[in-house]
Amino acid sequence: MERFLNERQNSGEDALMDELKRMTKEQEQSGEMSPTRMEEIYSTLSPFLTEHQRAKMREVIRRLKE
Repeated sequence: MERFLNERQNSGEDALMDELKRMTKEQEQSGEMSPTRMEEIYSTLSPFLTEHQRAKMREVIRRLKE
């Protein structure tokens, strides 16, 4: 994930979301990711995030599920 973010450091939010959507679709097709798995990841990470970070992560997950 860190490498992903570093490589796209200068990308805009829309470009980053497009790339995340593409990667998520690939992972869904290979069986590595699902809406349930996204919720599990959120549940695991949310206690370590600020309220702002939780809201942002929730928004990213919502957009990836579209």
